[in-house]
Amino acid sequence: MNGKEDIQKQFYNIYKGHISISEFEEWLYKTQEIESIYGNDFYFSLLDLDYRNKYIKNELEKLIEREIPFGEFEQARIISLLENIRYQQDDEVEILEQLYDDYCSGYSFLRFLGLTYITGIDAIPKIQQRDKWDKNEFDRKREILNSMNPKIINEARRLLSFFQNGLLKIIAENEYKDNRKEEDKIELNHIDKMFKD
Repeated sequence: MNGKEDIQKQFYNIYKGHISISEFEEWLYKTQEIESIYGNDFYFSLLDLDYRNKYIKNELEKLIEREIPFGEFEQARIISLLENIRYQQDDEVEILEQLYDDYCSGYSFLRFLGLTYITGIDAIPKIQQRDKWDKNEFDRKREILNSMNPKIINEARRLLSFFQNGLLKIIAENEYKDNRKEEDKIELNHIDKMFKD
C-alpha cells in the first residue's frame, strides 16, 4: 500500500526526472490510493493526461508541483550526496557534478564543492567511462581526485554538521534558510582561504 509520503516521493521523482514518463504512468495506474488521499478530481486529472504528448512533462509538473514537499526531499537528497562523499560511496566525480548543478541552481552553500568540480574535476573521467580510456591515463587522471579528496571530504562533513544542527535547512526547491554565524559561511565569504588550506 502506498501512503501519502510514498506518493509524494513518486511525484518528486518524476518532477526531478529520476524516473521516466512511462514508469510514472505505469505506477499511476497501479496506485489507486492517490484517489483516496488527494480526491477524485486530482486523481482523474492525472489519469486524463495524454502521456504520449511531447509536452506531457510540463503539464504533469503543473499538476503535481503543489503536492510535493520539496524542502524535505531536496534536503534528504543533498544530505545523501554529502554522505556519499564523506563515506566515499559511489563515484565522487558524478556526485560533485550533481552538487555543481545544485550550486548553480541556488544552493550557494555548495560553493566550494561546486567550484572544486568546475576547476578541474570536470575533466576527470567518471568510473563508468573506464573502458573508454587507456588504463594508465585513466588512473593518472583519477589520481588528481585522490589528491583533492581530503578537502572535499572535510567540506562534506562541515556541511553535514550544519544540516544536523538545523543551521542549514532546505525549505523549497532551490531555496534554503541559513542560520549559521557569518564566520561559518566561509564558502561564501572566504572561498580563497578554503582553496589555500
